[in-house]
Amino acid sequence: MIWELIATVFAGLGAAGIVLGLRVLFKKLPKWLVPAGAGLGMLLFQIYSEYTWYGHTRSLLPQGTVVVAEIKETAPYKPWSYYKPQILRFVAVDTGKLLAVNDDKNIIQANLYFFERRMSAHTWPVLVDCQKRLQANIRTTRNGIPEPGEWGKTEYTEKIAQAVCGKTVSAGGAVS
Repeated sequence: MIWELIATVFAGLGAAGIVLGLRVLFKKLPKWLVPAGAGLGMLLFQIYSEYTWYGHTRSLLPQGTVVVAEIKETAPYKPWSYYKPQILRFVAVDTGKLLAVNDDKNIIQANLYFFERRMSAHTWPVLVDCQKRLQANIRTTRNGIPEPGEWGKTEYTEKIAQAVCGKTVSAGGAVS
């Protein structure tokens, strides 16, 4: 986040420098355009940064990671977001690290990754029942054994199951 702040300041300085150069060329331009140009440069950089964050973050994900949810947001203090909503949060499932839980390989453990702009990513392990198309959060019992919580559906369960199910299971329980 500190690097983004530094980049924003430099975007403002660059925009102010451009306007200052225009003031030298065209002597009649008012002085207030220099700080206004700096503010506009910083604002435009922040807008650009928010709209490109999702694509950049997604490009850094490992091979086999599937995005299952894109949460678009609008805000009154960002009127441009009503024209094109910004994706500032998304959920991905890592299909490269799947684990078959039972012998018939219908229940698969997967990790969901929750990404949010300016926040650290969070991981959440889930179980997916490929036959019933249900998911359950994994909880740890008192003796330390992980077991499924309540099975159910969310609005993204079908996309998670589609990404996870149908993978071939190799020896040792790992899904590939």
